[in-house]
Parts: sequence; structure tokens; C-alpha cells
Amino acid sequence: MSFRENRSNKTRRDSEQDRTIDNIIMEIDRLDSLQYLKPKKYADEGGYADRIAKYFKDIRGFGDDKKLNTNQLRKFFGAIRDMESKEGSWEDIEPQFYLLKPKLAVSVGRKLIPRDFHRLMMVCMKQVDVGEEDTEKMKNFETLVNFLEAIVAYTKYYNPK
Repeated sequence: MSFRENRSNKTRRDSEQDRTIDNIIMEIDRLDSLQYLKPKKYADEGGYADRIAKYFKDIRGFGDDKKLNTNQLRKFFGAIRDMESKEGSWEDIEPQFYLLKPKLAVSVGRKLIPRDFHRLMMVCMKQVDVGEEDTEKMKNFETLVNFLEAIVAYTKYYNPK
């Protein structure tokens, strides 16, 4: 295989991966709320979390804005877990939830997390604060926690260091 063919295959693979993350983001955005994202869809092998972890693993080293540092992923997951541990109403965690958005933005600006991860988080967070009832928002939030936990788990699986 020539250098040109190898480079063409790499470009095609990168383009397919970009479509994969774009498709996942679009599918989540189309949901009425995040609670409708079922565990089989995101937690199963080949599901969203698995595909997202593979995406960020496969593109490591392809530019600063595409790297997903495991420490950064755990940092945001930890912040979400801290909110979950408060065990209150949506009203109790809502301020911390929205303050996570500027933290994500700063991390993108400092090139600590990829823009695609930021886009994913923004769409998921948008789907959490949906509905009239606190109980509905808390169900959405619980789905976010479980989805991020699955992403962290698959990321660890693909990057066992």
C-alpha cells in the first residue's frame, strides 16, 4: 500500500468516526428528554458509550482539540457524582449543574478536552433540564450519571494504563 493510499484510508476512517460522534449527538438531541435514552442503547457493547470511548481512543494524537484526557473525563464525572450524592431535589443541584457548563468551556479553551466531548456534554445537559416536574428532571439527571459512568468504564477498558 502506498503512502497516498494509506493516508486516504486514514482520512476516510477519521471522517467515519466524526460522523459517528455527530450521529450520537444528533440522536441524543432528538430525544424528548434524557430519560428516554435507554441503558441498552448506551451501555451495551457497541452502544453509544462504547463507540464514544473508541472514538476518543482512536483519534488520540490527531491534534490537541481531539484528545480526551482520562483525568479530565473523571473530573467532570466526579463533579456530576458529587451532585448526585446531595440526594435532594433538582432545585438543590441545579446551580452546580449549570456552573459545570463554563467549566467545560474553559477546558475546551485550554485544550484539555475535545470540542466533540464538549458538544456531547452540552446536548446531554440540555436534555436533563426538560419537563415541568422535579422528578422528571432528576430521572434525566440519573440517566446522565449512568451514561457518563458507562463512558468512563469503556474509556478505561480501551486505555487500561
